[in-house]
Amino acid sequence: MLNFSNNEFVLNFCSIFVLICATNYGYALFAVQNERRQLDSLDGLWTFVREPPNSVGIGLQNQWASLELALFENSSQIPVPSAFNDLTADSEQRDHVGWVWYQRKYFLSHFLRDAPPNGRRTFLRFESVNYYAFVFVNGKLVTEHCGGHLPFQVEVQLVDVNLISVAVNNTLSHDTIPPGDFATVKLSSGRELVSVVPSFDFFNYAGILRSVYLWHLPPIFIRDIQIRTDNLGSFSYRIDVDRDAHPAEDIRIHVFIFQSDGAKKIYEFFGSQNSTTFAKIDLWWPRGMGKPTLYTAEVRLESFSSVGSKYLLSDVYRETFGFRTVTVDQNRIYINGRPFYCHGFGMHEDIGIHGRGFDLAAMVKDMNMFEWLNGNCYRTSHYPYAEERAYWADRRGIAVITEVPAVGIWNFNSSELLKLHGKMIAEMVSRDRNHPSVIMWSLSNEPKMPSDSAPYEYFKNLVTLTKQLDATRPVTVVFGHASAAVKVASLLDVICVNEYFGWYSNIGIEYGAEAISGFNEQPSVPFSEQYQAELIQETGKAVDELRCSEDIAGEMLWNFADFMTAPSVSRAIGNHKGVLTRERKPKLGAYAIQKRYKTLLENNSTTSFCPAKLRAM
Repeated sequence: MLNFSNNEFVLNFCSIFVLICATNYGYALFAVQNERRQLDSLDGLWTFVREPPNSVGIGLQNQWASLELALFENSSQIPVPSAFNDLTADSEQRDHVGWVWYQRKYFLSHFLRDAPPNGRRTFLRFESVNYYAFVFVNGKLVTEHCGGHLPFQVEVQLVDVNLISVAVNNTLSHDTIPPGDFATVKLSSGRELVSVVPSFDFFNYAGILRSVYLWHLPPIFIRDIQIRTDNLGSFSYRIDVDRDAHPAEDIRIHVFIFQSDGAKKIYEFFGSQNSTTFAKIDLWWPRGMGKPTLYTAEVRLESFSSVGSKYLLSDVYRETFGFRTVTVDQNRIYINGRPFYCHGFGMHEDIGIHGRGFDLAAMVKDMNMFEWLNGNCYRTSHYPYAEERAYWADRRGIAVITEVPAVGIWNFNSSELLKLHGKMIAEMVSRDRNHPSVIMWSLSNEPKMPSDSAPYEYFKNLVTLTKQLDATRPVTVVFGHASAAVKVASLLDVICVNEYFGWYSNIGIEYGAEAISGFNEQPSVPFSEQYQAELIQETGKAVDELRCSEDIAGEMLWNFADFMTAPSVSRAIGNHKGVLTRERKPKLGAYAIQKRYKTLLENNSTTSFCPAKLRAM
């Protein structure tokens, strides 16, 4: 049982959430509707109630999940998906730390209500809730989840009218990922107010950040699909079936492989796992190296029916995939055996009003501007992005380094933190392993590492886990410029370094400078658009020296677009290192990086990182 009677905020916080974070509620397959699966979106306006700051959970104590929150005097409505922070003119809501509540009703249609009792199973699915979530249906706690940015779901039993309530807490601590610290301020009234100081330089947007669904599935259904390929035509799969409702049912599995257009079936398999080698296939290539060819695996699950003594279709799921291999040596990254020079951006899922809330229009704009800037690779700094972006990258040939939310971690002696970190890696790999666009796993960004052995042992465990989950992709950690990283770096396939010539201080995956849109000075000065553009040009010359000597295998500008941070005297309403504004308007730096990346993109299919054309840049 969870105990909410402790009135001391920090102790209460820690006691509540260690239990939640120890459990894995991840789920792999992307939520789709097809001829055997019905997907009901719960996106829209939900009732919203914010508890007082530093509340010890009065909503949980008083069973708010059983009450009509719309009747509360302080209730309002809020869109889902969206962060709650930027939707009002109230600074208390923007800066709120603690509990908030979401609630809505769901009416079960008579089509589902009148279906045979064994004819469907219903799952309540959340694509992302940041950070902690307690989920209730009709007043009953049905699941909890710890950590934003990855999906979770739970099977539910519905009645005619259903009350769905979600209690969300965005408090961070030493044992959360990402971490935070507590600061206590004593007010003139004598009351102490506890605030959380995050260990990262982006705003801690919170709430139900991505879509919510009710997913109606067959009684026996396909739970997971694992696909492995390589550039020589090797193909294998493994299908996991959920047959808990009918464990004795006689089933069979067919897997059909279709060409990318879906018009031509090229192979047929039987069984829950199988493999072959195709004599002729088209490879998946990143931008500038070839066509990002995709295939479709159609998995059909059939159950034996005593009526007519034949097998009938129970479930079907279609997953796209590509044939490609990622390898590394001491100097280079290779895709399908050819050198790949990664050039692109660190990014954020951040847009005005929505915060980190998912928005399809914003995603499409981002990806189109990314291609306009001639990038071929990005990192999901500093958390896994919505899976819709991975499918887009698959189709468009954009290489992706997917990163777990472990930014600025420091508590390397904590066994609880290690368990949570491993859980998040497992959820991330499980969700994204079938995407050919995902070429690398990033286990942390700028960990704050002491000189003792604790970080080495910590990351050794995580690298081993990641390799056990997926041995086909390189593993990296992104280090800061002052990091004591030598021992940990020896564990990794690729070393990524953030350095800022001309701004903070040097080079690796990330460089850049702030430019406030509309600030123009000649000669240039820091924060002007001219300074950012000149820094990109001059840093490019230094990067070319390293690239031509094969000392680096890629570069990423920080950042793709401006993004919001916590209020600070060192931040003029957010971080302005983007070459695009937060509204995705180009600054002068955008044209400088567009020109540089155009030349790199046109030469990425060469066998040398430094052909004559690039030496003259």
